[in-house]
Amino acid sequence: QIKSGQADALIVVKLDRLTRSVADLGHLVESYFSKAGLLSVSEQIDTRSASGRLVLNVLASVSQWEREAIGERTSAVRQSMASNGLYCGGETPYGKMLLNGQLVTNHEEQAIIDRAKELREQGLSLRMIANLFSQEGLKTRKKTNFSHTLVSRMAA
Repeated sequence: QIKSGQADALIVVKLDRLTRSVADLGHLVESYFSKAGLLSVSEQIDTRSASGRLVLNVLASVSQWEREAIGERTSAVRQSMASNGLYCGGETPYGKMLLNGQLVTNHEEQAIIDRAKELREQGLSLRMIANLFSQEGLKTRKKTNFSHTLVSRMAA
């Protein structure tokens, strides 16, 4: 509607809900808001005036800086955790468990992994191993049957 001239302005609750990139904002302002206004309720910005456009650009720069600073801090914390042997997140790999922030061997799961590798070396297919585990009543962490895909990851 802004493009066709049917709307006079776009109202956003907060500027960072629209974008946190100075480049994206510049493109949006050039493409859509040069004729129509962009109004931000929280920051009280109205791009229909020169001062509104100035404030918009300053806040966009601050938002982009904030996003980049958060990324840098997150990266630094992950690197610090990894260098101290602490687990950095995500699903714990099968055969491991999290204990006091560190990955340690889960001996029960590791025994299943070792068995899958042995059966694979004996020539059994991934599906045959998965079926054998199911017949024996072995279950995954989620209490489901092993699939050939999971066996593939374990026996690799």
